[in-house]
Amino acid sequence: MENVKIAIIGAGIGGLACALECEKLGVIPDVYERDNSVGWIWPSISYWPSVFYRNIGDPIDHLKKDYDIDMLPLNECKTIIMKSPEQEVKIQGKLGYFMARGKGDESKEIQLLRKLKKGTAIHYNSLMDFKKLSSEYDYVAVATGRDSEARELNVWEDEGVMRVFGGVALGSFHDETAVMYLNTEYAGSGYARITPFSPTKAIVGLYDDRHDEFDTERLFAKFLDYEKLNKLEFLYKLRTPPFTTGRVKKFKVGNILLVGRAAGLTERFLGVGGPEAVMSGVLAARAMINGEDYDEMVKPLQEHIENVSAFRKAIEKFENKDFDRLLSILGTPGIKQAAYNLPINFTDLIGSILKLIEK
Repeated sequence: MENVKIAIIGAGIGGLACALECEKLGVIPDVYERDNSVGWIWPSISYWPSVFYRNIGDPIDHLKKDYDIDMLPLNECKTIIMKSPEQEVKIQGKLGYFMARGKGDESKEIQLLRKLKKGTAIHYNSLMDFKKLSSEYDYVAVATGRDSEARELNVWEDEGVMRVFGGVALGSFHDETAVMYLNTEYAGSGYARITPFSPTKAIVGLYDDRHDEFDTERLFAKFLDYEKLNKLEFLYKLRTPPFTTGRVKKFKVGNILLVGRAAGLTERFLGVGGPEAVMSGVLAARAMINGEDYDEMVKPLQEHIENVSAFRKAIEKFENKDFDRLLSILGTPGIKQAAYNLPINFTDLIGSILKLIEK
């Protein structure tokens, strides 16, 4: 189907992965991006935890082998420190990857953009109506990173909102170490984090699910004060739009295919969805060009996301004593070793059990 006309809305990692696979299959798509360039307007670091991906193995190796997508991490994560009010756990091993986001040379978006041929047109500053495009193209892949299109198609199911406040800080950091803070006083049943760009610069963020959107700046200051981080020098701080979470009932409606977060493929425990955005983008291209069943192709990704997201349901009512107990259990030597270093898919197994318990 080399003559098929394809439009892709969104030049994030899902949209660019879709465009790249279209090229490999002999189709040059049109990509529409509402910004004036590729990449988030604020730099960030996303964490791809290996414990979430025991079902596929190393996520970067998996993308290379099964999706022909070669991505370079900013750093490998070798240490995770988790802190609650009365407990601290340090875990070491091959724990995943730190991936750069934004407009910098090392970001995932720029890496994918560089792989595209010159024939693929990216139409910047283009805020497109996906329904209008669906009448002009054979297929439209929606990779906007929003839920609005799925809502308009009546396939979105809400699962809550996460409110985010943070910034880029200068200080002394270990560039292979992530720190996670669990404390209901400032994060509800969410969390705060430090994720490094380098030994001298890091993302410091708060992800809260219980408080008002306009209370996050105060809570962020409370987090910094409580954890004795208030002497960090910030290059900037910002409040991002609330991050709605949910799932979709269908991934394909007519000739419209939903990709990445637009398809609800972001887990609701830590907010990880980068690998699924790339994978669903590639699968969308294969489905559109090869005539395959996109819903069936993406269903395993959604099942995995829902299993991981079951952890979020389990901790929504946690108080600090519950987080202390959780870290105490995770710190038990046998459990810590098994959960993070043995090749057993604990995440899907425990997530499946939690889902059954909820029913």
